[in-house]
Amino acid sequence: MDVRFLDVNTAAPEQLARWEQWLAPEKRQRIDRLPPKQRLLSVCGDGLAREMLSEMLGIAPAAIVFTENENGKPVTDGAFFSISHSGSLVACAVSDCPVGLDIERIRPVPERLGRALQPWERTADFWRLWTRREAALKCRGDGLGAWKRSGEEGVTFSAITAPLGYVAAVCEEK
Repeated sequence: MDVRFLDVNTAAPEQLARWEQWLAPEKRQRIDRLPPKQRLLSVCGDGLAREMLSEMLGIAPAAIVFTENENGKPVTDGAFFSISHSGSLVACAVSDCPVGLDIERIRPVPERLGRALQPWERTADFWRLWTRREAALKCRGDGLGAWKRSGEEGVTFSAITAPLGYVAAVCEEK
């Protein structure tokens, strides 16, 4: 498994232009409708994933075709990947088995979630648990209902160090 982080504010204009050229026409249309920050995060996520998958599969980044599985999760032939973004960071994991990745900027817990927490739970520990659950959901490619039935059963987590101010979790199917 390979995991990489990118601060989108450090992406060179030439790199962004190259990544935009690799976008599939339908994805370009969807991305063009996004606000500028979301557009930048999407272009960087797609480009980073294509570069990493290209290295793993030995094919040109522009030749990689993304489709969606029955749950709407992006997939490609020959490898598994997961993209996440928060704040100005994009993260990508690629693997030879189903993988899930989540990253979150450490920030105050939203009011609607914080009401159900004890004061000691309203810290980075909350975001560590949150990313762990999100990573497992992304690994399986299914929804919250599946989480309620099986939790972390069937996945294994790897240690991952996120950039300062962020937490991240990555898991693979066992």
